[in-house]
Amino acid sequence: MTYRTSVLVPERSTVFIEGSSSLHPLHAKATGAEGRVEASVTKTGVRIRAGGIRVPVSLLRSGNPLVDRETRRRIDANAFPEISGTLTAATPTGPGALAAAGELTFRGETRPVTGALDVVAEDDGLHITGRARFDVRDWGLDLPRLGLLKVHPDIVVSIDLWAVPEP
Repeated sequence: MTYRTSVLVPERSTVFIEGSSSLHPLHAKATGAEGRVEASVTKTGVRIRAGGIRVPVSLLRSGNPLVDRETRRRIDANAFPEISGTLTAATPTGPGALAAAGELTFRGETRPVTGALDVVAEDDGLHITGRARFDVRDWGLDLPRLGLLKVHPDIVVSIDLWAVPEP
């Protein structure tokens, strides 16, 4: 099996974060993810051997500048300007479906993570989507509680990535 390196196309690669609070849902997204993936495309499907992604915290946007500023402050974006992930294992679970394992570095803390990926080979590259649920307290993040507002620790992170063969 021959693996080729593909690079993420930042303008087509987005990370979505969904959370909740006692008052309303919380949403943020960042378009501009960078990284690489080592994949093999055959008649039977796509296999991924390794991969990595980097997302500058400065790209995270909720649609509310006050929330964005407070999020960057709590993350300590000056000291930890990037969220990164490394894929260490991807086991096929069905056509185009993979059980993924790796590490996520957030706020300078690296933790093992698991999730599910779907990978489709397109004419212009690979389309990779996936989701995973996390508890942000695992990375030492303090959550705000102001009066009636309580931010819940569980978030869902989704990715929608496009990768093209490395030139």
